Amino acid sequence: MSNKAEKQNSAKQVTAYARNLRVSPRKLRLLTSMVQGMYVDQAVTSLQFAPQKGAEFLLRAIKSAAANAVNNFSLKPEDLYVKSATCDMGKVMKRYFPRARGSAFVIKRKLSHVNVVLGEKKRSGKSASRLELFKKKQKQEASVDKKEATEIKPEKTRARQHGQKSDEQIKMNKVQNKRRMFNRKSGE
Repeated sequence: MSNKAEKQNSAKQVTAYARNLRVSPRKLRLLTSMVQGMYVDQAVTSLQFAPQKGAEFLLRAIKSAAANAVNNFSLKPEDLYVKSATCDMGKVMKRYFPRARGSAFVIKRKLSHVNVVLGEKKRSGKSASRLELFKKKQKQEASVDKKEATEIKPEKTRARQHGQKSDEQIKMNKVQNKRRMFNRKSGE
């Protein structure tokens, strides 16, 4: 066996599945494709705020797989990512709806199966949690704002002295002209 094959087999994969979910596979596949490749904490956050009905089912499956990884394989939850999330067709329940002249209309309620496979991947500096990145960005913006407040920009003062407009003034004029152009009451 080659070294690559040994490394692939040594990586632990944790699985969880949910069967006979009352949501159609087509609708659930949108969510599984969205979550694939994300770290578990990011996937959980995005699914908690997803408006679809299937988000709750997929969230349960991912949480179950993460719990399996922690309890059965002693893996760190922060290093887990969704390696694959697939949705397959389950049974089809047939229901009948009465129609004109004694006939019936068939309603097919499709069920689906979800398979979630988690893998372990060390986080690099680039893929740190979004909260940490957000805090860093806020600190940088705060420091830049303090510097801008203390400094006087010579370009703006020169432009004002010579009667020319600065870049910001030109932008504002363009925005105002667009508003006037697309205003319903064009007489203003």
